[in-house]
Amino acid sequence: MSGPRPSLSRGAALLAAAGLLAAGCAALPPSRGPLAPEALRLIDLLHRRWQQFDDLRTLADITIRRDDRVQRLSGVLLLRAPASFRFEALTPWGQPFLLLAGNAETVTLYRVADNRAAIGPASAKATEQWLGFALEPDELVGLLVGHVLPIKEPYSAELMPADGLGPSITLTGGAGVQRIWVDPETGVVRQIELSGAKHHARITYAGGDSADLPAALTLTALDSPLTVSVQYREPQLGTGLSPDLFTLRIPEHVKIQRFR
Repeated sequence: MSGPRPSLSRGAALLAAAGLLAAGCAALPPSRGPLAPEALRLIDLLHRRWQQFDDLRTLADITIRRDDRVQRLSGVLLLRAPASFRFEALTPWGQPFLLLAGNAETVTLYRVADNRAAIGPASAKATEQWLGFALEPDELVGLLVGHVLPIKEPYSAELMPADGLGPSITLTGGAGVQRIWVDPETGVVRQIELSGAKHHARITYAGGDSADLPAALTLTALDSPLTVSVQYREPQLGTGLSPDLFTLRIPEHVKIQRFR
């Protein structure tokens, strides 16, 4: 029968305690100091522009490039604040062959020609499965209308000097780093770069002003060969879209796959 296990020496115990303390400190987020008034004003401007958005109804042409594959879709796009979206891809004869709808709780993708549907909870992971970009539903809606949501509770905010796209602000927080090229007077966004655990992407806008949405945008993955381009035609803002439009009712005979 073996005797009691020898205890750690005082020096070893101190080293172990120091290691645990260092590990704990490494896991703590950077301390949050007060942000500069100019940065706070710009963040507030972005939030106010987002709050001004209600809904959008538009025709949209979408081009998705993955590696050497190109997929082109045209149809009707509906967006409603804060996190609801619907896209109906139409054939040249005006018949829907792909339906996508989502809100803050659920997203549904219905492939009419294949008689299949995928349903799951709304999340960044779900958006990544059907779009290729890990975006929360409200992030997606905001990006599509050019009303960008600044990252929550930034540790720091640095105003950057103007370059070819104009002035920008870089926000750093728990979600990663977000750089926004934005007009400091109107809040119109020209480009965004996102770098974090969920995504590494660039979003570039074309057209649009303080009272209108952009005419087109391009989402480019910075860590994979994926690009999504969107062009709007005949957009209508603030038409009072019903929340019911963002829930798909799938026919009984359709084969349904559940995803998380």
